[in-house]
Amino acid sequence: MSDKARRLVLPALLSLPVVAWAATAKPPHHHAFTARIGFGYASSTGTSSSRNLNTRDSVRYLRHLWRYSGRLNYNYATDAAVVSEDRLTINLKAERYFSSQKENFGLLALRYDRNPFDGYRRYQVESIGIGHRLVNRTDLHVDVEGGFGFRQNYFLTGGSANVPALRAGLDVSWHMSSKSLLSERVETVATTQGTLFTSETGLSAPIDRGLALKISENVDHYTSPPLGFAPTSTFTTVDLIYNLV
Repeated sequence: MSDKARRLVLPALLSLPVVAWAATAKPPHHHAFTARIGFGYASSTGTSSSRNLNTRDSVRYLRHLWRYSGRLNYNYATDAAVVSEDRLTINLKAERYFSSQKENFGLLALRYDRNPFDGYRRYQVESIGIGHRLVNRTDLHVDVEGGFGFRQNYFLTGGSANVPALRAGLDVSWHMSSKSLLSERVETVATTQGTLFTSETGLSAPIDRGLALKISENVDHYTSPPLGFAPTSTFTTVDLIYNLV
């Protein structure tokens, strides 16, 4: 064997044990925890004084085939010392993938809303269901969900109702570039008393290490709102988002 051949073959033979180990070694367990806090504030004085306050917070924890997430949105506004907006929304979700490919999953979802300007003192939705990841790319994730559960309505008049509900959802996360993220969450909750459509669109871009600016548009639409209340509410916010982890 020539010297040139030896120089080519010998490194290949020495690398075989490393390649074999890499092929048989088990991947490390994947744990990931992220937390974000968002805050926005604006005020004006003069002929008409106004104040706007909002916070947008989220946490997520990944452990093996489990994924846990929580989101909190709060919007508060006054105009000439009169409160015109006071909305609190909390979403909690637990998901478990059926396999390591992470395409299909089961889920448990809980939602709490308090917004007297929609005619409800508060309402809650508990549901179970299944989901599927339609797109699983490095820069784009698209999930669809469906399930059933119950919705409890508590009206400003003092009455309440507990009705069965069907729930469907769409969750899109698109990294448009290395410095911008577009997200869209759509949810539909249908009951015998009407259907609720919610949409949350957000565009965020980093400002500094751990800090980002996010512009969001929230839309709530009720097919059968309480008497005297508009069927559609919109909330536009600008927040500074700080990534804790």
